[in-house]
Formats: sequence, structure tokens, C-alpha cells
Amino acid sequence: MPDSATTKVTLQSLPNLLFNDTKVKVAGVDIDGMLRGKLMSKKKFLSIAKDGFGFCSVIFGWDMHDQTYFKELGISNKENGYRDITAIPDLSSFRRIPWEDNVPFFLVSFFDPDTGGPLCACPRGLLKTACDKLEEQGLGAMAGAEYEFYQFRPPTNPNVPTSERNSSSTARFLQHNPVNALPPLTEGMFGYSLTRPVHNQDYYYGIYDACEKFNCGIESWHTESGPGVFEAVWSPQASNIEAIGLTEVSA
Repeated sequence: MPDSATTKVTLQSLPNLLFNDTKVKVAGVDIDGMLRGKLMSKKKFLSIAKDGFGFCSVIFGWDMHDQTYFKELGISNKENGYRDITAIPDLSSFRRIPWEDNVPFFLVSFFDPDTGGPLCACPRGLLKTACDKLEEQGLGAMAGAEYEFYQFRPPTNPNVPTSERNSSSTARFLQHNPVNALPPLTEGMFGYSLTRPVHNQDYYYGIYDACEKFNCGIESWHTESGPGVFEAVWSPQASNIEAIGLTEVSA
């Protein structure tokens, strides 16, 4: 399998790159910084890799719960029928998703179907425009991210097979219980502990290794002060930061 961290992908190399695959996952960043995408057949992906495909503009007209905004945007509204915008795969964003049987994955950028220019509401388009302006001045840019977040053990549900992810059970649990009722992954207050992560060793190292395989390497990964609180710092990426944008998938 080609190394997604070093493979330079071109339209010409795509068929060979995906030779043993039958499907491809694609996603773009919506107005809230969340990934919206789909799984498509390899045949379909190869046919749209150059010129892109239609993607409903409503992802820039609703919130993360798919509720349309009270004041609709010019780019996406009832009057224009939430028309399609153009989504073009960014071939430089290629990687495989190790926790989904190494399915190939590409980010897409959104473009105005009339002008062909980057969509004003597209976070990746905005980032690319900013990077291009820096490049015109002979400058570059680097970006990194530091996340501190709470981790918990999912509530058990005897009706869900242990091999299945338990997110539905968690959502159902939170309908009837406060958030702080979720059992924390670790107990007590101890930041930078070397021993507490080892209590969940497979999970702890699994996160680090999966991010490395996903070409979204972690620079540091440790407990923070608080029950179940961890901190992850993503390695800074140089100049073409518009190729990063892995918001929800990597968080």
C-alpha cells in the first residue's frame, strides 16, 4: 500500500493508486468546521476527480443539527432551491483511514458553480486564499492545533453487540442523564501522568498510532488535570496548510 504521507497523487496516478480499491470516501468542511461527505464507488470518483461533482449547498445553510438558519444566506436558500455547488477533490489530501479498513479518503474544496472561484463560505477555500496571498509576498505559514478534551467510557447497552461502536447508546444515555454522569476514562486529578494512560494502554497507543497512519501525527499526547481529561497536540504543518483541514475526523 502506498504511503499516503509521501505519495504525490496526480490524475494520471489515481487509477494505479486505487487499483485494489472498490470505494472512496470524500468530505468537505461545512460552515461549522465539521466534515460532510459520502462514500462513492471508485468508478464514480475517478470520473469526477478532475472537474468535481455537485454537492448540495445546504451544508452552508444549516447548523450541525441540520436546522436551517433563521436568516438564510445568499449562497444557500429556498429561493435558489439550495442549489448544488461544485466539490473538487484535493488530491494532495489523500490518506487512508486506518480505523475503517484503510478506505482511501480525500478532502474536497467547494467552488462557486457560476464563477469557478473558491466558495466564500468554504473554510478551506478561505484558508487557501490567505495562503496564496502570503505566497505572493514570498512568505509561508505553519499551523498546529492543541486540543484538551474529556474522554469517557461509553454506557453499556446489552442490545448492542460489543463489536459495534456505542455512540447511539451514549446519545440515548444523555437524553436522560447529565453529561457529568458519563464515567471518565481515568479517575482523579493528575496531569502528565505516565501511569494512568497505561490503564487503557491499547486505546492510548492506538490513538497515537492511528493518527500517525492517517498522516495527522501527534506531537504530544498526555493526561491533563481532571478526570478523563487528555491533551493532544498535532504536529505543525508547513506552508500548504490548506491541505490539512481534518477537523472532525481527527478530533
